[in-house]
Formats: sequence, structure tokens, C-alpha cells
Amino acid sequence: MRRMFTDPFRALLVCGPLLLVLGLIIGPPQLQQATADAQQSRSVRKLAELRAQLTVGLLPASPMQEAFLDKVVVYVARGTLSLEMVQGTFIWACDQADWAYPYFEQALRYRARRIGVQI
Repeated sequence: MRRMFTDPFRALLVCGPLLLVLGLIIGPPQLQQATADAQQSRSVRKLAELRAQLTVGLLPASPMQEAFLDKVVVYVARGTLSLEMVQGTFIWACDQADWAYPYFEQALRYRARRIGVQI
């Protein structure tokens, strides 16, 4: 009975550190790639949600207004405009009138200009 437990234990003592070292050598890049992929997928999902929020909440009425919203989402993706600024302006504009788009565009252009961004 004692022999049965000793052999696997020895194998674990011998192979365990080797497997650990291999895991440290092989694992981190794959783990980093998986983490990067997950973060990228989260950011893509956030941008898609932002675009949907702007479309549903602001009801753009022309292709030019759609293009403006697309540009805003691209600026957020690049980091030129902060998500907080865009969402704050969205909430403010929705409180102003039933059709909030004109308020949103004018206010966002003004706020962006104050930080040196021309939309």
C-alpha cells in the first residue's frame, strides 16, 4: 500500500517543478494574448453599445447626423474624446427636449472645442 503512494508522489516531486517552469515559460505570453483579446473585445462591445445608445437616444434624422455620431464613436475609440464627456453630454441633451440630437451635437462640439478638439 505504501509503495502505491510513494511512486506517484516521487513522480510529482520530480516532474512538478519541470511542469511549473514550462508553464512559466509558455504560459505568460498566451495568458497575455488572451487578456489582450478579452480587453479588446470589451472595448469593441463598449463602443458598439455607445453607438447604439447615441442612435436610439438621439434619433439622428439624416446621413450627416449619422456620420457625426460615427465620428464621435471613433474619437472615443482613439481617446480623443472621453467616454464620460460624451455620455454626460448625451444625458444633458436628453433632458433638454424630446428630440435631443441638436442639443447633443451643439454641446459636444462646444465641449470638445474647449479641450482643443475640432469635431
